[in-house]
Amino acid sequence: MATTGTVRGKTDGRGAGDIARLIDDLRTHRSYVDRNPIFARLASGDITRFHYLAYLRETYHLIKHTPKYLTIAADRVADSDPRLSAYFRNFAREETGHELLCVRDIDALGENPDAILSGDPNPGAWGIVMQCYFWAGHGNPVALLGDAFATEELGVAQCIEAAKLLEANYDIPRRATNFLRVHGSADEGHLEAAARTIAWYAGDRAQYADIVYGTKMTYRYYSQLFTDVLELGDDWCTGASGFSAQPSLSSRGRLGLAIAATGLDFLVRVTL
Repeated sequence: MATTGTVRGKTDGRGAGDIARLIDDLRTHRSYVDRNPIFARLASGDITRFHYLAYLRETYHLIKHTPKYLTIAADRVADSDPRLSAYFRNFAREETGHELLCVRDIDALGENPDAILSGDPNPGAWGIVMQCYFWAGHGNPVALLGDAFATEELGVAQCIEAAKLLEANYDIPRRATNFLRVHGSADEGHLEAAARTIAWYAGDRAQYADIVYGTKMTYRYYSQLFTDVLELGDDWCTGASGFSAQPSLSSRGRLGLAIAATGLDFLVRVTL
């Protein structure tokens, strides 16, 4: 991963033990997510394909903004903090087009991506997006490292196992778990990169406090995102939100071209 390579070995003298302690410290704020009922429902068999579609929908609306706000932040700190700017630019490149994995998964479930993705995001995804644009353009861009840490840590902790459960217990085909599998494998490198970059600022009390705040808020908003997924999935199950399954007749060709253009076609093939 380009981002990992950019920061590996450049942590102001902090070794692997310091990085591990930093990760453990920030991970303690994940209780907001761990308490969410979505995981108990997933393990107990109380999730449906509608909930998975709701997850893909909210995730799409969340991650399509990641390269945009990272680029804004990179431009803003280009002169004042060149190495942080380089981290943001590398991370933005690596995240570009990942929302298309969600589109591919929706399509693989036989649904019309345009219908599933229509409308605005729910509060959890909206909160993460808005806080990140604020930090990138107006607040302290260093706080974005807290968001990067929390999102990548959740990917490492949850994505692969969630994909396995969906495939084994919910009849979700492997070809429809591309986003979870790609992020579950890629996020370990991204987590290491985020932690090593955070280590640059660990000795500055004010900067590190903003990173911790960013981590806490991202975990809290992610818990809300999972609540949104449960509520929307429940509504779709009962027809309360007027869910209509419309097979996508022409999206596969367009989607394949779009994924190939981002270079993600290789990652998708690896997961199949």
